Amino acid sequence: MIPTSRNYHRKYLRAPYKGPVLFADQDFVFKASAINISEGGLLLDQMPHFPGEGEVSLMLSLPQFPYFKNFSLLKMQTFSHDLFAKKIIRVKAVMVRREQAVQSIDNIFRSKFGLMFADIDPKDQKIIDEYVTTFASNLVYLQTMIDSFNTDEEMKFKTRALATILGYKDIEKIALLRSLVSHDYRSLQWL
Repeated sequence: MIPTSRNYHRKYLRAPYKGPVLFADQDFVFKASAINISEGGLLLDQMPHFPGEGEVSLMLSLPQFPYFKNFSLLKMQTFSHDLFAKKIIRVKAVMVRREQAVQSIDNIFRSKFGLMFADIDPKDQKIIDEYVTTFASNLVYLQTMIDSFNTDEEMKFKTRALATILGYKDIEKIALLRSLVSHDYRSLQWL
């Protein structure tokens, strides 16, 4: 039986995006760090404060990843983010949620801000959609590679190279990498 509707919890697919985001507050520009992005908004971390109520102007540089499944090991190992175009996205967003977490080291409160795009150019929304779709495809490919990790040495090197490209730190244990990738895959649509 073919399902007739999606059972996703999210309106838009999202993907990890670990880049800096600039935002304006009065006459000053501040920098935050993004955690993930979708056509509908983004989740920010390391944001010193949220500027008042209402819309906030944001700017980010979104990389335009290729599909990596046809890349050779050498091409993955010599991959550089500088070789691919980045698109500058300018949007206005509003805060829809704030999560406070306590860092165990210093018992310091740290906030994450969930922002919804209030004003976005349809071209920029399409660029975000392409980023998310490409990232999702590359993430599925990485999961497949992890499942075939022990087939040969080239697969091991290729898996680690793609994991690094997609923003996963050089992780010693493949089980930990599998867990992180699996979490991010579920987060694309369901979490």
